[in-house]
Amino acid sequence: MKNQTTVKASRGRPKTLNRDHILDVTMLAYWKQGAKGVSINEICKLAQVSKPGLYREFDNEDGLMKAALNAYLETFLLPKLNELGSKLAFNDVLDDLVEFAIEERCDSPDGCMMVKMNEVKHLLGKSTQSALENAHLQFLGFIEQRVEQARQVGDMSSTMSNQLAAIYIDAQLTAALAQRARGEAPEKVRDVLKVAFSVFK
Repeated sequence: MKNQTTVKASRGRPKTLNRDHILDVTMLAYWKQGAKGVSINEICKLAQVSKPGLYREFDNEDGLMKAALNAYLETFLLPKLNELGSKLAFNDVLDDLVEFAIEERCDSPDGCMMVKMNEVKHLLGKSTQSALENAHLQFLGFIEQRVEQARQVGDMSSTMSNQLAAIYIDAQLTAALAQRARGEAPEKVRDVLKVAFSVFK
């Protein structure tokens, strides 16, 4: 059921603001055009909401951007981590990360919204920056944990430390997602990423 908040307009009758709809529209706009590639006015037009109504719900642009990022994480990234967490073999985790990086979706843009936001992180508000940092640390922690599990069962041939391995995997995946966002062919990105991950196989 969609989450709706009733807000009072400056004139006339109270308006019903559909928060989930606004977040869906905002998330897609930031994902497609970049966090600094779309204005508040454009989002208001796309979501068919007034700027005062949007600010009453999210306080400011930083609040809206943070909420959109959290919606992206909950909708796309966290389910993927949960899926990867169920994989028994570390090679399967790496293979799935490769496919995640090159995945072509019919209903959403290529690449990763979080990666696109990180590219302009210094231009974003403090709340969004903090949310990005927390999400990044969560992803690194997940990968580091999977590396340790692989090492314990003899499924890790590399002598890299767990922390370095997680940083390396994150860097390669980020580069691949950025390439996909720029429109590079998925086959090319897959080949490069497989070579990068071969150090663990």
